[in-house]
Amino acid sequence: MEVFLDIIGYVPVVFCVINAILYLGKYKLNNKAFKYFAIYLGLIAVIQLSAIFLGRVLGQHNLFLFHFYLILQFIFLSFFYGYLLKKIWIYKVLIFVLLVLAYQYFETPSLFFIYNAFGVALTQGILVIYALIYFYNFIKGDAEFLLVNIGLFFYLLSSILIFASGNLIFDLKEVFKFGYKLLMDLNDVLYFGLQILIFVEWLKNYSQVKIK
Repeated sequence: MEVFLDIIGYVPVVFCVINAILYLGKYKLNNKAFKYFAIYLGLIAVIQLSAIFLGRVLGQHNLFLFHFYLILQFIFLSFFYGYLLKKIWIYKVLIFVLLVLAYQYFETPSLFFIYNAFGVALTQGILVIYALIYFYNFIKGDAEFLLVNIGLFFYLLSSILIFASGNLIFDLKEVFKFGYKLLMDLNDVLYFGLQILIFVEWLKNYSQVKIK
């Protein structure tokens, strides 16, 4: 049963890779928002596959990859929302947050080997705000990447609650195995839902075959 559940756990990663291939395949044919998002998907897919290879195949420590995931996600989704929302201040926030994170890692190098709860709350909290602002724009008639925005909003919001206290959760996973497993399963389900919405967005608006 555990082997079956482990296999199921790879499904969101497979979808992430498929979405990266689909979006990168249309890279040259679309606007900057699409390109930023395609690059984001490609980088995240590489990190996900690297984490699986290091952790499951080689049995090595792979938590350091989380920091690349966190920072690259914030950079390219900031560019993504910066283009969609046409807000210059988003790029200023990006620079400020990167400086804060750089100082944090410089001041505490050991942070590189544990979950950065502050980094999760800061970067993903800001991205959730961008998603909310975009929902407001949708009310005014802007519908581009609406499904992607819905998926990002709910996934990032839930991810903040799960991973912002990541070190506590992972330290206590042997004591509260059921709760730990439940949180990880919830995160996988929400991540899978995000990937499904990303795929449907591509299918509806960016593939040659349109949904009628």
